[in-house]
Amino acid sequence: MEKNPWWRNVSGPFPKWEGPVGCKADGGGCHRGRGKVGEMRVHRAVHNKDIAEIKRLLKAGENVNEVEAAGNTPLHAAAYEGWIEGIEVLLSLGAKLDASNNAGDRAYHWAENMDHKDVMELLVKKGGKTTGGDVLVSDHIPKVKDFFSKDCWKHHPQPYQEFMDWRIMEDEKWEKARARTTPAY
Repeated sequence: MEKNPWWRNVSGPFPKWEGPVGCKADGGGCHRGRGKVGEMRVHRAVHNKDIAEIKRLLKAGENVNEVEAAGNTPLHAAAYEGWIEGIEVLLSLGAKLDASNNAGDRAYHWAENMDHKDVMELLVKKGGKTTGGDVLVSDHIPKVKDFFSKDCWKHHPQPYQEFMDWRIMEDEKWEKARARTTPAY
C-alpha cells in the first residue's frame, strides 16, 4: 500500500457529484471514474439519429450536454457519426460547441478521426475550436502525490466528496485486513 497516496494530499471542501454534467469550464469532461455516470439517453438518440427522440428527451428534462464517463457530449457522438443534421439540431438546442472530453478532444477531433471533413468544416464555420482542451484524469486513477499542487494540473477539478469518502473507507478496510494474522478471503 502506498504510504502517502495523492488523495491524502488534497484538502476540501470537495465538490458534490451532480450527475452526468461536464466538469470543465468548456462544458465537457467527467472525472468520476467509478460506477454509473448516467443513462446517456441523449447519446443513444444521437447514435440512432432520432431527432424527434432528442427533442422529446430534452423537453422531459434531459441535458443536451450530458457527459459519459470519458467526458464526451452528444455533440461528440454526432460528429463521430458524421451526422450533420444532428449537429445542427444539437447546436440549436444549446449544445456546447467547444466542450472537450477527458483527453481534450472536441467534437471537431472526433469528426477528424472519422474523416468526416464536411462535419469538420461545419464545426469550424460555426466558430468551433480546432485546438485541444484540458486533459482530465479520473478520480480512481492513481496520481503522483503532489498532483493537485503542480501548475500543469491547476485546471483539474478536485475529486468528488463521494470518492474521498469511499477511498477512506477502502483504506480502513485494508488496514483492518492487514492487522489480522490471517488474510481475509
